Amino acid sequence: MSLPTEVRSGMRWMRADLHIHTPASEDYVEPEVTYLDILQEAERRELEIIAFTDHNTVHGYEQFQRELDFLGALEAAGRLTADEQARIDEYRRLLKKITVLPGFEFTSHFGAHVLGIFPPNRPISLIETTLLQLGVPAEQLKGGVCGISNTRHVTDAYEIIARAGGIVIAPHINGPNGVVTETLRMGTSGQSRIAVSQSLHLHALEFVNFYTDHEKFTSPGFYNGKTEHYDRRMFCIQGSDAHRLRRLPQSDGQVVHKHGIGDRYIELLLPNNSFEALRNLFASLDFDRVRVPKRDQKQWAVDAVRFGGSTERQVLRAIGDDPSTVALLWTDVAALANAGGGVLVLGCEPGGKVLGVARPDYVSEMLRKSIAEQVSPNPYLSFELMSYEGQDVMRVEVKASEPPPYVGLNGTIYVRRDGETTIADRSEIIQLCRRALAEGASSPLDNGQDLDLPRSGVEIVTCQKRAGVWLYEVRDLRTTAGVTRDRAQGLWAYAISRHEDLRDGRVDLQSQVRWRGRLGLWRAYRQGSRTKYDLVHRDANGVIDHVFFGVSDWGLSDGWMALLSERTGEPIEQETQAFDPADDAPQQLVVGDEPLFTDSTALFEPDIWAERRIRWKGRGGLAGIHRDAHGQPSFDLMMKDKDGTGQQSYPGVPLEKLTDAWLGLIRVARPRTGIEVISATRSEDGEWQYVFRNLRTGDVSGVPWRLQDIEPGTVREYAARMYQQDLPLDEEKIRWWGNLGYLRPMRSQVDLVFVDEQGEVHFYYAARREELTGEWRELLELYGEV
Repeated sequence: MSLPTEVRSGMRWMRADLHIHTPASEDYVEPEVTYLDILQEAERRELEIIAFTDHNTVHGYEQFQRELDFLGALEAAGRLTADEQARIDEYRRLLKKITVLPGFEFTSHFGAHVLGIFPPNRPISLIETTLLQLGVPAEQLKGGVCGISNTRHVTDAYEIIARAGGIVIAPHINGPNGVVTETLRMGTSGQSRIAVSQSLHLHALEFVNFYTDHEKFTSPGFYNGKTEHYDRRMFCIQGSDAHRLRRLPQSDGQVVHKHGIGDRYIELLLPNNSFEALRNLFASLDFDRVRVPKRDQKQWAVDAVRFGGSTERQVLRAIGDDPSTVALLWTDVAALANAGGGVLVLGCEPGGKVLGVARPDYVSEMLRKSIAEQVSPNPYLSFELMSYEGQDVMRVEVKASEPPPYVGLNGTIYVRRDGETTIADRSEIIQLCRRALAEGASSPLDNGQDLDLPRSGVEIVTCQKRAGVWLYEVRDLRTTAGVTRDRAQGLWAYAISRHEDLRDGRVDLQSQVRWRGRLGLWRAYRQGSRTKYDLVHRDANGVIDHVFFGVSDWGLSDGWMALLSERTGEPIEQETQAFDPADDAPQQLVVGDEPLFTDSTALFEPDIWAERRIRWKGRGGLAGIHRDAHGQPSFDLMMKDKDGTGQQSYPGVPLEKLTDAWLGLIRVARPRTGIEVISATRSEDGEWQYVFRNLRTGDVSGVPWRLQDIEPGTVREYAARMYQQDLPLDEEKIRWWGNLGYLRPMRSQVDLVFVDEQGEVHFYYAARREELTGEWRELLELYGEV
């Protein structure tokens, strides 16, 4: 029963992280980390209770205690060095604030994990005895290995740990190796699921994606005691499952263990930070004494800059009420704008205390005024007041509204260098000016006349020879957001090659151009299923001053379109050769044992949002898959030359000509997040029926779902509704990378599309961005969605 108010008056809220690994776990990713490092990080995260839960061992806690005992013995003998004295003093200071509990993460018979946490005075030998009872071999007690066979079943493990006096927690139950996930994956009965989540020996359930998982059995809300057969209300918590000190940036999403200490902490209302107080809480019915803070990606980003220090694109500042402090922030904003944009976080001390912003309205007004007066041109600012660590912190997103440089009123140009805002030197100013040209600022060849530029293709602006090597300055005319030098590599290489033909006199340009006034068409050629053009422009004196390579007809003005219309009926050059499946190049799609994914080149520039890019693997590339008039799949393939100087396209290759290497490029594993609509059919009475696949577990619904039986607002309802909307497939709504695509990007989710080797289209709905890995992660990174 709940405690009365007068008893609670002696309690306070404390932070705890009950799922922390140490270098004693074999999969710990930072083996150089010390136990003192772990405690210092826990202090930075304001934790008061932590548990060392290494895989199938208590050896991490044992090493921690041995170090303390060793330092204590040296101190008693008067043999401590100065460094050792400082180390033991730091340990003592931290251990007055933080309770460290011994424990382990046990791997049960079918792979599901169980946490056992014990009091700090429990002898290590007794905890190891418990591990032996669970089936961990004696020779592996110190190994910290993740997988052990022939161990005890989950429910047996609950009882053994509880009878040994431990707190029993089912970790990441809705993630890999979670007790609920494993029952769903193996297709076991509902009774098994009830047993592993409702056992009287189980104290708490730990969840990943605590606030974003809304599936039936994997949501914390399902275990509120109000569901039939699940009438025991459970304590639902989260834990960091930390395999490193600090969380990795979001860009490193393919790493399995990305969370650090305290990233997913809980708050507990306790009289003190002892094991007994913790166990008594989990043995009670005081569910309101446990809080799970809600965090989003922006808060993770603040964590990264707060504990990792300011970067080239992120600046952390602690501000006061002094107006001059806010007024000086314009230098940071100008530097971020010159970097192409970034984020300014106000209200935190680097590496330490969260001070908050006392007067956010005043700060935002003063900063806007300062930027308007001090910086030219004015960058775009977006202000957001967010709750972080119990304080109001201001997040200012800086976007570059125009090409650089952004200059201060006094003529000074600021940049970010080595994590600091500093005055630009000569080379940095030159680089900013070159970026301005590449991003579409006025070209030195514009002759003072407004030129109607194409909205695709590239132009060679200048070239010069240094130390025997030609250096080129290239302007990318594509308006697709996020195009970079690497992503445009193929088209840039083509433009440089054609430019060198002109420079070295191998091509007589004047004789090959069809003119219409000052606009000219040099060449039309086929690339895949698209027609591309090399266009030229001449000045009032008839001198050619611009050459645009690889332009598509998308976005061209009436003048350019009129020129192209005059060539109707004329033959188009073909960039391809006959596809030869015996060519040895496709066999080189794999380097060693690992596939080599290179950059992706824009295949064409479609409408405002949609786009298609080539997915490369070694020298082979996949542009897309479609079905011919007979419904048979055909493949648009690309091949890089062996010397890397050019590439060939092979449109419409039939399936029977593809080798295993090509099929290896085409085949991609399903994402492990979201839901797939496998089929949608009408019953005899005209009602739609759907078959779904849960991509997290791989389970396929055994009985079709009628639309009227699907609960509104659920992921299934969303998938069914979108599936009807998405068929037939509309290419202009999708951003493609070979045969992978996405549409409708949302804040935390995205809808994915996959075309298999048979030409079948698969839709994967509501996939969580942070859980995507492999090629699916690369797809979003390619388009700047991560």
